Amino acid sequence: MYNHDKIRKLKKAGWTLGLLFLVILCFFVGFSVGKNKQKAAQKPVKQEEVEKKKDLSTDTVQKFLVAYYTRKDLGENRNRYEPLVTTSMYNELTTEEKQPVNLAYKGYVVNQVLDSANIYINTEEDTAICVVTYKNTQRIKIGTDEGALKNQSNQEAVQLTFTQQGKKFLVDKLEPVTLTTLLNTDSNSYNTNVTTESNYSDQTQTTTTNSTTLSTTEGSSHE
Repeated sequence: MYNHDKIRKLKKAGWTLGLLFLVILCFFVGFSVGKNKQKAAQKPVKQEEVEKKKDLSTDTVQKFLVAYYTRKDLGENRNRYEPLVTTSMYNELTTEEKQPVNLAYKGYVVNQVLDSANIYINTEEDTAICVVTYKNTQRIKIGTDEGALKNQSNQEAVQLTFTQQGKKFLVDKLEPVTLTTLLNTDSNSYNTNVTTESNYSDQTQTTTTNSTTLSTTEGSSHE
């Protein structure tokens, strides 16, 4: 015969051990979940970095002007301004250089250098108005400076339109403009800081000028 008392005691002990095991299991599960939540709460939230838009700078404009207006002869400076312009702009500039009206001066208008540049930048439109003064030598005979007119000063105003490719600003359009000076023109979106650099010196002067309005004209001469 079975000992019913012993069986009841064994069953009771089994239930007790089972409940104890469940309590311990629940405790560890709860402890683990709470610890993970605490770690998650303490984990710093990585803030999304927003890259600030880089503005067109005077240095970028000046670098192009030096490369474009400084040349020993027509087309000699292509390798210097090519990295600073878009492919379409480069093709347009080289095509213009090949025009008969410009080729006629090849060998006669030489040793051109940028003398100074007043630069007006519109950072919203990525454009710059540049009043450029450059000097050159005008020969009467190819290959010799005998009788040539040296250090002939020329001035023109151009509007440069830039496009941003990666971290670089490249010239995408160049067109001649005329400047009309007005006082307190609210519609003017160009800043009033003018940077002048003469004879490629490292000293840059910044002055304040009146507001300007701009209009595009047809045709230009870079000789």
